[in-house]
Amino acid sequence: MYHLISGFCMAGLLLLVSAFRVASQEQDTAQNVTIVQKHSPRKAVLYSFIFPGLGQVYNKKYWKLPFIYGAGGTFAYYISFNQLKYKKFRDAYVNGKAGEMAFIDGSYFSHEILPRGRDYYRRYRDLSILGFGAIYLLAVVDAMVDASFFYYDVSDDLTMRLEPVLIEGPGMSASLGFRINFGF
Repeated sequence: MYHLISGFCMAGLLLLVSAFRVASQEQDTAQNVTIVQKHSPRKAVLYSFIFPGLGQVYNKKYWKLPFIYGAGGTFAYYISFNQLKYKKFRDAYVNGKAGEMAFIDGSYFSHEILPRGRDYYRRYRDLSILGFGAIYLLAVVDAMVDASFFYYDVSDDLTMRLEPVLIEGPGMSASLGFRINFGF
């Protein structure tokens, strides 16, 4: 399990490094020719589905990567830890006999308690898998939202204007009022 996780992390780092290299090459060629490319939420979602964090790289939100990989790595650790403990309790229960004591990680457990330990670690392994999946999907949703708001103007130009206005009523009547315009 550890080899699978470390291989997954190494592949991710290689993809991120290659994405940075491609981005820098695109910037070099973009200085010579002006090409307007639309930032696509669909691409961000696809990249994030292919590999977690790649959508954030596409959106140029590099600061989010440590949070994604920190949370994902934490859940991956707990998946492997709980799986290891689950296997120890399961094997001790299957191979043991009633009335015998099982020695697991420095402690003795009676044969009657082993199913509770097995079920405990299986439950938390499954919850850790759900947490890992939630982090994965959260990264995809975050990449989509960031890509959707990529061109959104967040300038400090917030204005409010108060203007007098003449409001026409029914018939020939009119009244004076105010109109409030917000600009952002």
